[in-house]
Parts: sequence; C-alpha cells; structure tokens
Amino acid sequence: MLYLELLPGPTEVKLHKINHYLSPIVDVLLEFWSGFNLPSTNEHPNGKKIRLAVICCSNDISAARKLCGHISALIGCHRCYKRANTGGRKPDFSGFDDIDEWVRERDPEEHRQNAEDWQKCKTADERKRHVSDTHVRWLEMLRLPYFNPIRHLVVDLMHCLFLGIS
Repeated sequence: MLYLELLPGPTEVKLHKINHYLSPIVDVLLEFWSGFNLPSTNEHPNGKKIRLAVICCSNDISAARKLCGHISALIGCHRCYKRANTGGRKPDFSGFDDIDEWVRERDPEEHRQNAEDWQKCKTADERKRHVSDTHVRWLEMLRLPYFNPIRHLVVDLMHCLFLGIS
C-alpha cells in the first residue's frame, strides 16, 4: 500500500483545485506505468522490468469524489445512474420505482469524455452548467491511460451512512 499524498489543512482542498496537488504525482505514476528495470538478482540475472499502477482509490467520500471527478455524493451515485431524491428533508437514495433506468454501471469512456469537455469550458459559469448536466469535472487521474474513475473508486460506506444517503 502506498500513501501518495495527505493534503494539508486546516480546510479541505476545493473542487478541481485538487488537480494542482495531483499533477506531479500523476507525472510520477506515468513513469511507473512505463516501467523500469530492477537490478539483476540470482533469480533474474538480466534484471526484471516492472510496472506500477493505481488499482483503487480509498478516501473519505469528499476526497474520493474530487479525486475521480465526480460531484457530491448527495447528488448521484458514482457507480450507476441513480440520482438522489431531493423531495424530503435530506437527499437520499430511497425509491426503486425507476430501477430499470439506473441499474447499469456508468460508462468510464463517457465519464472521460465529459471530463475532457469540462476542460474545454471557457468560463466558471460554463463549467458549473456542464457539471450540473453531466455530474463530471476534469481530474488529473485521467491522464493515467489505465485509470477507471468508476471501478477504481471504493464506495465509502461509513460516510454514506453518516450522510444519511444509503
């Protein structure tokens, strides 16, 4: 297990500004993905080429959403197309009348395209509208060719229970 970064306080990093912290880390992860040679050993006299990859992201729910380009857990699920019910006191994910519409895994390529489109927005208002429509913003992790922001994000059950959305 590798801790890549603990972000400084006293307040959390806002929205897409986490990308400023992630950019140099992603640069190193890209080098690791290209691979490097380990020195020779008795077992591998010519050395051994290895590659490293991020296989999951486990954070609190707020950091996880920012890390993978999703918007608030109070708005929608990052794994499927279920949206929160906002008619009551607090948003929640109850109600399964429309289950056929949302019980399918989000498409990581669609997520990637929406994130790239977010980057092309010229103004803050344009970006807000884009996020409102797609629930996606750009994330530096998408520079990793293998990274899947849907499957590589661990669902944080504790915070889902704390927020009252599960």
